[in-house]
Amino acid sequence: MSYGRRLRVYSRKVNQGLHELNTWPPECVLGSWQTEIPMRIGLSAMMLPVLLAAALPAQQSAREVYVVPFSHLDLYWGGTQEECLSRSNRIISRAVRLAGEYPEFRFLIENEVNAANFVEASRGSAELAAFQALVKSGRIEIAPVWAGIYQNLPRGEALLRNVVYGKAHAREAFGVDPKAAHLADIPGFTRQYPQILAKTGVPNMVMTRMGPPDKSLFRWRSPDGSSVLVWDTIPGYGWGVDLGLHRDLDDARFERIAKETAEVQATTRGPIYLGWGTDLWAPNEKLVENIAALNRRLPGSHFRLATPSEYFRAASDTPGIPELQGEIPSSWANLTTSNAHIWPPAITAADTLVNAEKFAAINYALGYATYPQQQFDSLWKKALESMDHNNFGQGGEIGDQRKVGYAQAAVLQAGQILRESLRNIAERVRVPFPVSTPIVVFNPLNWTRDDVVNAHVTLYGDVQPAAISNYRRAMRLVDETGKAIPFHVVEYTENISRALQLVFIARGVPSVGYKTYYLVPADGEETFPKAAELNLDTDNDAKTPLRVVGAHQIQNEHYRVTLDRATGRIDIFDKDLNRSVASQLEISASEERGGNSLYIEPRTGRTIINVISSVELEENNSVRTVMRIAGDLAGVPIAQRLIVYHGIKRIDLENTIDWKPGHFMKVEQLFPLDLQEADVRIGVPFGSAAASEMMPGAGPRYRDEVPREIWKDWRQIQDWVSASSKRESVTLSADHQFMTVADGVLRAGMLRGTRFYPANIVRNGKPVLVQMPPAGLYVFRYSLTSGPGDWAAAKAWRRGMAFNTELIPVSSANDISSKTLPAEQSFCSVDADNLVVSALKRSDSGNVIVLRMFDERGEAAETPVRFLGRERSFRAANMLEEAAGGDVKSLRMQPYEISTIRIALP
Repeated sequence: MSYGRRLRVYSRKVNQGLHELNTWPPECVLGSWQTEIPMRIGLSAMMLPVLLAAALPAQQSAREVYVVPFSHLDLYWGGTQEECLSRSNRIISRAVRLAGEYPEFRFLIENEVNAANFVEASRGSAELAAFQALVKSGRIEIAPVWAGIYQNLPRGEALLRNVVYGKAHAREAFGVDPKAAHLADIPGFTRQYPQILAKTGVPNMVMTRMGPPDKSLFRWRSPDGSSVLVWDTIPGYGWGVDLGLHRDLDDARFERIAKETAEVQATTRGPIYLGWGTDLWAPNEKLVENIAALNRRLPGSHFRLATPSEYFRAASDTPGIPELQGEIPSSWANLTTSNAHIWPPAITAADTLVNAEKFAAINYALGYATYPQQQFDSLWKKALESMDHNNFGQGGEIGDQRKVGYAQAAVLQAGQILRESLRNIAERVRVPFPVSTPIVVFNPLNWTRDDVVNAHVTLYGDVQPAAISNYRRAMRLVDETGKAIPFHVVEYTENISRALQLVFIARGVPSVGYKTYYLVPADGEETFPKAAELNLDTDNDAKTPLRVVGAHQIQNEHYRVTLDRATGRIDIFDKDLNRSVASQLEISASEERGGNSLYIEPRTGRTIINVISSVELEENNSVRTVMRIAGDLAGVPIAQRLIVYHGIKRIDLENTIDWKPGHFMKVEQLFPLDLQEADVRIGVPFGSAAASEMMPGAGPRYRDEVPREIWKDWRQIQDWVSASSKRESVTLSADHQFMTVADGVLRAGMLRGTRFYPANIVRNGKPVLVQMPPAGLYVFRYSLTSGPGDWAAAKAWRRGMAFNTELIPVSSANDISSKTLPAEQSFCSVDADNLVVSALKRSDSGNVIVLRMFDERGEAAETPVRFLGRERSFRAANMLEEAAGGDVKSLRMQPYEISTIRIALP
């Protein structure tokens, strides 16, 4: 045979070998290249280097697909919490068994609460030892979050603690430091989350909803510049299950897998992350065995089993990874209105825990009490579990009641820690008047405040509790200097003495501190001006009974408020700005055809009006003026209280809805604003966001999410929303979170009546429709203020946070013990007015106080830090409270930064 002919034969055989080689996974090639391949194609072993060299470029350009087995470990969707945790134990056991049988098997456990439950349920067993060894080796990966909680709705500290507790358990139980957060099924994301992950040592994240549809792999950057590498599973978190990777693969499945991986590959230059798993699914042997079949049948792709960390190590080298930033509002915001009985307690739980930590840490630093770390840890974990992203699942009412119960337990028990901590301080405050009842007013926030105080004060006599004739004659409320303070007795209760419910305005209450007021006996009542001047339309009824009704008008030094007696609508005129700031405020409802509690919102297009029965004066005293509007909304009684105050520029609304199921409508408080081309900004966890700061291209794309046309106007707020121009602003504070922003109107979502659950319920062989919300009285509170300057100049965040963090009064009845504390002091403060203290606590380790702050205004700051009355040196720390660097005396923060510092105690 001539040389040319031999070359053509070898060339043909090399091409044949290339075809054969491309159908083999790399491990098979490496194990068989000297024997089986030459035998199958009749090629001399000496030509194998030529074959492998020719194949190398094809292997490098193959589509790399990392198949990540996991199970979406819902806490309540697939059963009660105990049932879901038991099921997850079985799933983990299956993963451990598969890892023992298949060295290439990998698995992800996405929530630490499930890993912790397995540890507790199998303590001392060989299976636990095997599990821990697999986690330690990296073949089974645990993600660094405690529970699968929402993003937009929880407080920033809750989002952070979810990572902190997840990381802590992973380190303690397994000796590993998780690096990849897996946020399956979460329907929205907040813009500061990359900073939370980066500062807890988590550089990678997987999202499976709401991301941009054209970018699978991107860097998500927080406003401060922190970023994480994100994989967005565009086909959804159940992609691998939908492809049938756990089943026998036929031609149709191979074709679909090839098609869909090619479609995803078009959205990234990097490798593909293909998660296999969905709600409480367990992996099987077929999933492992199918990897080799995929590599044989799809020569243009290379499939391998992997953990998230293995994927991100490969993906991090991808050239030209795009960078994105921004907020992604939730596509399931309806749950806050259709399940209004479930979600608000979770917010109250987090707020109570944060405030309890602050004053427990102060007590600890003062030497008044030990710090209840274990109790805080337990309460935080249960509070986080109450924020799990599932409701109305197979756990039924048991699951939903458990979530509410966990939140209420945190409120009750953390509230008790808070009350005991405040009492320890209040009992030590000096009393400058011989006969008086001190009211120590505490401020948990880090700025000096003028605000409303609602206080319960019981009066006692010297020997006999009822010997309080001096108080019965008359009383004065005074500050330490004896200056009289206007107050109003809302009500009193008597048995052995007298208990009062007081309301007054406290002024100049220091940052994270207190100011004391004193109720003293007096010879006569003092008179103060009323909170508002009244021009009541009802005064004309007796004079001219045969007339149409008009409007009431009330005004104080800041506002003129008009209330239409026929419609209940409210107009607000700002005297300082000399213009109307809001007109036609009212409660109304949008009629629906009876959707579900999550994403089906079938509107009829009709508006249901609130039919007004009365608009009456409830009280007008030296502290506040209250008007009451009574109405009926399609058979649902509505009571609205409008409150203006003496000396405070704000107008409060308190709406009480006596709800009964069966009304298919969305009830909203409407705030039409009289600001042209206003920029609307909302509070979000650890900051704020405007419409221009939403993530480009992100939004709903799945069947169980609301349509984009509805979603685009939705906002989930933290405490406040502000509409502002450069010249003036209107800020609305709210104790509920759902807001729709469109056409110059802020529509505050209150209740939404639904016809059925997303879950199918059958009773006695017949489907059962569970209508939500359940019957009950629901209260929604709002506060409106306005003034010159935009939202930043007006410090809008302070309005919202103060509205939801009330001043806390504590009365003291012991005037005999020696007192060591002054009548007024601040325990912690900073000078920069753009900083918010989000946490003050004892460190999880060491005799150290941890202080965390964030910038709200997008400005750099430099400030000393004062604690217990003096400036302190401190060390910077990450969010895991690990120190970095030496002692410094001035805090320097960049715009939008969240900063954690450690203050050592003697």
